[in-house]
Amino acid sequence: MAIKVSPQSFESMRKVMNGFWIVVPAYLLISLVMPFLLVLAALLLVAHTLELPIAFLRLRGKNLPTMEVVSKTLLYGFTWWLPKSLEAK
Repeated sequence: MAIKVSPQSFESMRKVMNGFWIVVPAYLLISLVMPFLLVLAALLLVAHTLELPIAFLRLRGKNLPTMEVVSKTLLYGFTWWLPKSLEAK
């Protein structure tokens, strides 16, 4: 599977990474006080990783960049790809 790079996918990744660099350090600092949050983060990462094949199947005809599908599925899970898959073509 080739990764499609376009200005749209680059802009999308830039927005995702901006949020990533704000949320992750804050989350790690909070998890020092509440360690159960690390377990929760690990469970969410595993769950969202397992959603990737389903997301690719559902979004196959949408012609979306691979990096966008991967990054947004890992961050938002099915709340991102399910509505996107139901949009009219």
